[in-house]
This record gives sequence, structure tokens and C-alpha cells, in this order.
Amino acid sequence: MDEDVRAFGELVGHRALARDWPGVHALLAPWLRSSLAADDVRQFFEKEYLSILEGSGVADLQYPEYPEPQLGGNSHTNATALREPISWAGGKVRPVPPELSDSNMRYWLKMQLMCSDEQMATLDLDFLCEVWMAVVTTPEGLRVGYWSQGAY
Repeated sequence: MDEDVRAFGELVGHRALARDWPGVHALLAPWLRSSLAADDVRQFFEKEYLSILEGSGVADLQYPEYPEPQLGGNSHTNATALREPISWAGGKVRPVPPELSDSNMRYWLKMQLMCSDEQMATLDLDFLCEVWMAVVTTPEGLRVGYWSQGAY
């Protein structure tokens, strides 16, 4: 992963960990910013936290406490691939915005927001969030052009 993509992913992660929802919102590509409010960004992350917690039998919302996002992903997935039906997910098709293109997509970035050691011991979970983001180049710089909870 190129250093500018890594730095961008860390910025998104740090803002999410700080619950700076307007700050995360500002890192969305213009087409996402125009369709989502900062409160929608908060709900996006909290829905993921609750989903993972409920899957482990925890009913109360908790926020990830480890201070650094964990990043991964790949540079070979492009916008065309993101639009293809996902065979292992019953043919699901991602709602990829038309503005996302092979030419503006830089990286398919995986970001996990991790549990602290105390949370790991209490919740028996490693992370509370896994978001995959199509990092795109825009006139504003790198932005999130599409995102999903999990890879699909």
C-alpha cells in the first residue's frame, strides 16, 4: 500500500475512533458527502459495532478502544470488480456509485477498529468494526468513494 493511502486510512480511522463524525464525513468523496449527513456516518459505524457485539451476545453499544486502526486491503480490486456479483454471497451486487471508476480508484482498503486489551478480555473480540473502502483520487485529494461493512 502506498504511503499516502496508508496515511489517509489512518486519518479516517483516527477520526472514527475519536467519534469525529463530521471529520469522517469530510473525507468522503463529493458524491457520498452529498447523499450522507454526518449523523449517517455515525450510524454506519455504530451499526457495525452493534452487529459484531450482538453476534457475540453483547447487547450494549461499545466503541473500539485501541488507539490505532489496523489497515490492509489490495490494489488489484478495481471499480469494475466491485460491481460484479459476489458468488460467495449469493450473487449480491454492491451498490457502487456510478462516479467510482477504474481510473479514479486507488485502493480497496480494509480498516479494522480494534478492541483494547481490556475489551478483548471482557468481550472475547479482537475488533468492533471492519470497513472496506474504495479510496479514490478527487480534486480534493484522496477520499472514500464507496464503503461497506465487511468486504461485501
